[in-house]
Amino acid sequence: MKSSNGPFKLATAAFLFLAASFLFPATSRAQGLELSGGYAHATSDFGTDGFDLGVGYFFTPKLSVAAEYDGLWDTSRVGAFEFTTVGAIVSQSHLQNFLVGPRFYFSDYKVGKSHFIKPFGEVQFGVSHLRSRVQEGTTPSAFNSDSAFSWMLGGGVDYPITPHWTARGNLDLLRTHLNANAQSRARLVLGIAYTWGER
Repeated sequence: MKSSNGPFKLATAAFLFLAASFLFPATSRAQGLELSGGYAHATSDFGTDGFDLGVGYFFTPKLSVAAEYDGLWDTSRVGAFEFTTVGAIVSQSHLQNFLVGPRFYFSDYKVGKSHFIKPFGEVQFGVSHLRSRVQEGTTPSAFNSDSAFSWMLGGGVDYPITPHWTARGNLDLLRTHLNANAQSRARLVLGIAYTWGER
């Protein structure tokens, strides 16, 4: 993979600008502002695990715009060559995603007598950055990195715990275009969100 940090730096700046604009809204009470975080997993590259951080703003009870950052890592050892002249092969990956887009909430679905969930669909666009390192036996490590456009389509459910705290689960298709090729990844996020004001 060739190195291309221009889009990555641009996406980082855009994400920070969007996050700052959400953190300092025009109204002092920050009505509609949401902060979220949790565990994240993406398939491919031996499967990467890490965290997700997000900031969003509700324009209506059913429509919000969210900006998310994923930091995902994996270290895998290919044991098939461990006892050969090749030696052990170790692969390390660090995948970062910066994504922004709308999230639309459907009608609430009642669960039991007094609980309900809020299903939603989402689409986001942004940049993904992958840095990989491969160590073969005692030879020097090989490093590669690339940044490219990515998009995500999926959805999930919110489960209100209190008027401000919500448990959230997402399952999305993440489509990256690293190294001038398209890759499809399943993305899972389990986390919590805090919203200021009424949804």
